[in-house]
Amino acid sequence: MTMSTLAIGTITTTLATLTTLVILFFWTTNGIYGSNNNNNNNGDDDDDNNSSGGSQDQWWEFDMKREEQAAFKVLANVAVLSVACATLFVPMVRIWHPSKGLYDRYNLGGLAASTFLVGNMLFVSFWYSAGFLQGEEENGSNDNNNDNDDGNDDDGNNYDDAYEMDEEELLAYHQNIVSTVSLVLSCALLTLSACIFAAARQLTEMVHGSNDEVHVRVRSAAHMEIFAAMWKLLSACTLVVLCVLFLVAWVLSLGEVSLGEEGEGRREEGGASLTVVLLWVIGVTIGMTVLGRKVLSDKALGTLGAGMLLFGTVYYALLLFVVFLFFVSPEFGDPGEEGGPAGTAVAVACFFLSMLHVAFSMGMHKYQKSMILGAQEEMEEVASAGFQRMEDDDESRRMSMEDDESEAGSARGSKLV
Repeated sequence: MTMSTLAIGTITTTLATLTTLVILFFWTTNGIYGSNNNNNNNGDDDDDNNSSGGSQDQWWEFDMKREEQAAFKVLANVAVLSVACATLFVPMVRIWHPSKGLYDRYNLGGLAASTFLVGNMLFVSFWYSAGFLQGEEENGSNDNNNDNDDGNDDDGNNYDDAYEMDEEELLAYHQNIVSTVSLVLSCALLTLSACIFAAARQLTEMVHGSNDEVHVRVRSAAHMEIFAAMWKLLSACTLVVLCVLFLVAWVLSLGEVSLGEEGEGRREEGGASLTVVLLWVIGVTIGMTVLGRKVLSDKALGTLGAGMLLFGTVYYALLLFVVFLFFVSPEFGDPGEEGGPAGTAVAVACFFLSMLHVAFSMGMHKYQKSMILGAQEEMEEVASAGFQRMEDDDESRRMSMEDDESEAGSARGSKLV
């Protein structure tokens, strides 16, 4: 893939994703605040307005019921995703700026990791919205069965003839749109990330500064060792906390199965999506843990891995913050709230883990020159060792050929004698 083709594909895909998210944001905002203004203006005429179908796309009434909380979470989630997608243009400018751009492994690695994690944010949004939508469909099915059992009213008019969607059904319709859009955008960004990574691997290492002086090499090695130790602690704590929360949520979901209808109602409040979201985030966390170990401890990926880790840590913190937004609740620990106590614990843990990763990322960006030089020096040593092995092999082959010629000469001499 050529540089121009990759640039056009990256900019087009990111711009289309950002445009779609901004449209979703304003659509959600209109559904939330437009309904509130309509209710304030009409006052006691809400029943007449509802009968005319004047607010079919609006569900927010500022009474902080389950539907209103879910609507606010959708708005906050789309806002964070829009900001995350907009920041992808920062590494693009670093790469394809007409005069100051640098098309190298470090910048491409950072863009690949950033795009990959934004795609995972969208995929987590898809899982959350899909789990919420499943619960709403089950509720809607039960409500429809109850309405059918009631039959007609006193005047013989069937309720289904004048049926209008209530708040839960309007929210489920909106969540369906968000879920579908999130899945499509996630697949597009994940594919784009794979293409950027493949293009970065085809490039050779580029020299970023000089590390000939002894004190520069010593300082770079010290910074790498410090960050390696910090990353081991941070990644291990993150993985342990998320695994414990997943086990707790899974055990609670098994307990809800035995509660019958009450447990079914709790699962509809977000328990099903909680376990799936946690499982996916654990998978991403394992990938980040392995990446950090290879870059900081093994120093195996060079400047490509350094860029992926520096930029990827920021977006991984945003991923944890998105999970926090999904399961945070004004009434902490209320069993009737989304996810119940397990959801509240996940929200609190993800918030603090997100802040810790932001702090770690800020430290790495402050000393990014040392990390780049350390990764570059390691790759130079690997290349030097490989070149030395090639010279040794050539010398061995030359000596072997000389020995063969010497033996052949001795054989010819003995025949003449």
